[in-house]
Amino acid sequence: MKAPLMKSKQSGKQPMRGYFKTTFAILILFSAVATGYFLYQTPPLDVSGVQVKRNDMAYIIRVTGEVINDRTVSLTALVNGRVEEVYVARGDRVKKDDTLASMDNRASIARLKRAQAVVQQETVRVKEQLQRYNRLSELSNRKLVSVEALDQAQYELETAKAAVAIAKADAQMSALEQDWQKLDAPFDAVIIDKSTESGQWVEAGTELFQLVAIEGWEIEANLDAVDSGRIHLGQLVNLASDAFPNQRWQTQIHWIGPAIERTSERYLNTFPARMGLGSEAPQLLLGQQLDIEIVIEERGNVLSLPYSALREREPGLFEIALIEQGTIRLQTVESGLETDTHVEILSGVQDGQWVALFDSEYLENGRTARFIDKNDQN
Repeated sequence: MKAPLMKSKQSGKQPMRGYFKTTFAILILFSAVATGYFLYQTPPLDVSGVQVKRNDMAYIIRVTGEVINDRTVSLTALVNGRVEEVYVARGDRVKKDDTLASMDNRASIARLKRAQAVVQQETVRVKEQLQRYNRLSELSNRKLVSVEALDQAQYELETAKAAVAIAKADAQMSALEQDWQKLDAPFDAVIIDKSTESGQWVEAGTELFQLVAIEGWEIEANLDAVDSGRIHLGQLVNLASDAFPNQRWQTQIHWIGPAIERTSERYLNTFPARMGLGSEAPQLLLGQQLDIEIVIEERGNVLSLPYSALREREPGLFEIALIEQGTIRLQTVESGLETDTHVEILSGVQDGQWVALFDSEYLENGRTARFIDKNDQN
């Protein structure tokens, strides 16, 4: 009867041992997991940040312009001959009708004198034919000469008159040729090129001088076609030149090109705009390049962020990366005016708030991160 009691006691202790073993194993497993979590947890991402601040912003178009003048002409020799004298040099300023060079005109003077002599000779013949016609006309009235003789005298008189007209035309041509023996300035100008010297033989059509008018100098710039709606006549333009580092001045746009031009080198669509030199402009040279700034829009005391703190999800829609309680949170912001370096923030962030820069590793929602010492950030 005692043997069954002993067997009953041993069977009651076995479940208790199994319970303790299971509990102990769970504790060991939990401890291992916890230890692994704390020992092998991914460290937070160190990111650079920038503080949202208020600034004055302006949308400015910056291009390079060039001093031009459409009134640029080339003067060529009008006749074949030898250049007798050159009176100007490159860079000289000349007045309208000033003589720049003269040709050897001895032959043309001789031709003019001969033409004038022919006019005089033909004029004498007209007088002789007129006297003959008058005599025959009087005799014809008295029936002493035939009608045919009178008609012949009239024909010879008209022929003599025509010869006089031809001789006068030849004389005028010779006088005009005499004018062609010199080259005169067509307007007040500057000599920008000279390609002849005294004693040189030239043919008609040979380029001798290149002139640019003193008046009519202006600045031309090629602007991006996307800005065509932002440019208008009378718009103020800021000018500067490396040749005059301490000087800046203003002018106004007075002409906008009527058509878009496509540049083959950069495949850009541009349009030309022109402006005066400006009343305060320094002494500029033809072809000189200038730095041009056209202020399109200005806004003061607005929140702004650099492009490096923004990620464009789609055209015109930006998002920023905030770090809240050690975790990245991406947030969409409403943007406004855009400049070369910054974007105006209309909503979605507050003044003084810190925003992560997208210049490190990929930033995503929920990732642990921390700012590098903010005292080192600008």
